[in-house]
Amino acid sequence: MKKHEKYIERTDLKDATHLEVSVYYSKGDMNYFSGRTTPRGYYISVKPVTKCDGMISFVVFSGVGQLLLETKRYSEKQFNTAVEMSKGVEAELIAAVLAECKVA
Repeated sequence: MKKHEKYIERTDLKDATHLEVSVYYSKGDMNYFSGRTTPRGYYISVKPVTKCDGMISFVVFSGVGQLLLETKRYSEKQFNTAVEMSKGVEAELIAAVLAECKVA
């Protein structure tokens, strides 16, 4: 399955050098931390990462994510629709991550 990723370089983050914005498909499952079921569909996530010497590192449970399109199965056409939908939500999620991770 495809995953649409892009990295935005930032110099104003505490413990990161970039923001990773990705659109991906999730089969959905039980979330044992919240006790709820995660819906199957296409998601967007934004998280702070550090890129150094070809390696990418990140802090677990950092960043934010949002369901874009709930579906029963993966398809290329729906994936492309989700990528287009992500453009409207991306700026809002980036702002939320920056509010958490900016140097004071």
